[in-house]
Amino acid sequence: MILPLLLMLQTAPAAPDDAEIVVVGRKLAAITVSVGRDAKGKLGCSLSASSGHARLDEQLCRTASACVRKGAGDVKACVDQRKPALLEDFRRSYRGGAR
Repeated sequence: MILPLLLMLQTAPAAPDDAEIVVVGRKLAAITVSVGRDAKGKLGCSLSASSGHARLDEQLCRTASACVRKGAGDVKACVDQRKPALLEDFRRSYRGGAR
């Protein structure tokens, strides 16, 4: 009885299924991004929460920084507009086996 459980725990996690993608999408939709500049003028990013996936969080920060660099009048709207594409990139990369 214990052996099958141990074997299950040792198995690599599977790619997220559609339900898990929906959960990540909900987390992503709820995240707010703050971008600021340090004393040297370098942009820094912070998230209100994590999506649970470091690569997706990094892409979200890059998107926010790009919105600031291009002078978007409403950075929040710029980031929110890009979130569906970020989620689609996430979905494709996980279905393709990239992590």
